[in-house]
Amino acid sequence: MWNTLKPLLTFSPGVSRFIMTETLLGLGVGIFQLVLNLHLLEMKLDEVQIGEITSVGALLMGLISIPAGLLAGWAGRKRMLVLGIFLMAIGYAGFGAGETVPVFYASQIILTVGLTLLVTSEIQLLYQYSRSQKEETRAFSMLFAVFTLFVGVGTLLGGYLPKWLGGSTSIYQWTLYIAAAMHVLGALFRGLLLPPEPKPEPGRKAAGKHAETASRKSKLPSRTVWVLALFTLLTGAAFGLTGPYLNVIVKFRLEWQDTTVSLLLMAAGFFTFAGSLIMPALLERAGVSYAYNIVYICNVVLTILLSFAFPVFLFCMVLLVRGGGFTLLTNMTESQAMSCVDERERNMFAGMRTVFRSMGTSAASYATGIILAAKNYTLPFLLTAIVISVSYVYFLVWVRPLFTENMKKTETTR
Repeated sequence: MWNTLKPLLTFSPGVSRFIMTETLLGLGVGIFQLVLNLHLLEMKLDEVQIGEITSVGALLMGLISIPAGLLAGWAGRKRMLVLGIFLMAIGYAGFGAGETVPVFYASQIILTVGLTLLVTSEIQLLYQYSRSQKEETRAFSMLFAVFTLFVGVGTLLGGYLPKWLGGSTSIYQWTLYIAAAMHVLGALFRGLLLPPEPKPEPGRKAAGKHAETASRKSKLPSRTVWVLALFTLLTGAAFGLTGPYLNVIVKFRLEWQDTTVSLLLMAAGFFTFAGSLIMPALLERAGVSYAYNIVYICNVVLTILLSFAFPVFLFCMVLLVRGGGFTLLTNMTESQAMSCVDERERNMFAGMRTVFRSMGTSAASYATGIILAAKNYTLPFLLTAIVISVSYVYFLVWVRPLFTENMKKTETTR
């Protein structure tokens, strides 16, 4: 175990500060994710309306992601990152203060713009702070391990804060304000503590020299970028079918109170934390083919099981293990995908990746809103298993060759 953790504790200063400040974002996101849907339900919105609000956010993210990615290259990734976190805080607070559907849509738009600035700058900046490609993978792993751990803590707080703080619009109002405050602090600390944005190192090349050369000549994204961007369409759909509604599914499928839901989702955070920590060791020791085969197959089987009726204890155990496995899968693909892309194309890839992910998430979340309005809390899991299966086939045919080539190049630089 120590041999797995030791390399994660020797990061460059920029990476270390980046990871430390991720704790505040995890707390804010965990609190917000648990209470938002419950807040909107208490504000008399139904599941279809909630799905429409979520879909609008995903569609908007798709529209502005490529311009945001290009803007990050001009204005600077650190500036975009800090501004994005501030805008997310404003969106959180808007949901708490709002009392009408138009205000909720406005809050979702502000939140989406902020989130888009975050996701189109965060990983590229983290990789700029990294000293090698191996450190990129390990830094990504630790970043998301810390994020998921503190999302779990925030989820637990989200189950108890409404009872302690209350609110005038709903009992979740002041809890949403606390989530916003976590993001304000996160933006301030990142703005003050993160080092100046480093210049990209020459020689940090992407996989596929021919694709890179063609990209430079045509000024268009390379084949690698297109393949990986389309891959995120499927991962976004797999997440959108259940991810945004997991608290609602658990609450009404099991007929639990908010505090009990928060305890289960906090436990899920620890499983995802463990999955994120083992990701670098799994890839380095098992290899791309074996690692992805195991993780994909486990995800499909566990997700199918969740579509069946189970005793509560078994359902919870399968849900926890599946949550850790799904996060492990998405983190593996996200980290390897960005490493495969040349530094000069990373801003473009970040924008395209977010566009395609948003398309998948938007369509899936809208469909799930309709399904949940019919009180069907099992079908989303079955549909998720189907999408993951399709994603697996796409991975085997188009993505695995890119990842394998990239891992071989990493081995030669050790």
